[in-house]
Amino acid sequence: MIAALSRTAARATAPRCAAAHITAWRASSTAATKVLHRDPETPAPASGGDRFAIVRLGGTQYKITKDDVIVAEKLDVQVGADLVIDEVLLVGSEAATVVGRPTVPRATVTCAVEEQTRDAKVVVFKKRRRQNSRRRNGHRRHVTLLRVLDIDAGDGSDVV
Repeated sequence: MIAALSRTAARATAPRCAAAHITAWRASSTAATKVLHRDPETPAPASGGDRFAIVRLGGTQYKITKDDVIVAEKLDVQVGADLVIDEVLLVGSEAATVVGRPTVPRATVTCAVEEQTRDAKVVVFKKRRRQNSRRRNGHRRHVTLLRVLDIDAGDGSDVV
């Protein structure tokens, strides 16, 4: 009975975590949270090829890695220009993840504008049964194609 009580007391004081190998570090309520997936003593890969980010662009969130092509809503930029996205919500790698509140400070994603074009046609078909009434309509939205050149973690570059 005493052993059972000591076990429940130990459970109440121990921090609850879904995975025991994940530790969290909180900078402040509005800055960012770093979640370490690996022992901090182990060096992170220097290539940065496994780095990914979640960015908000035109009201839509995209999960991107280096050399990805993003099909975004039409942006007012010239073809061939570089676009720097500073609204980065999350930056992650195998070593760690930096979660922004709401964005990661000083984190940027650099993209090259490849093309301004129109998307595939979306057909809208409406039919009223037994009324000999049907309507077919369609539209093509204007889009911008972006290629991700670089993901800069900003403040968390030492961990990510």
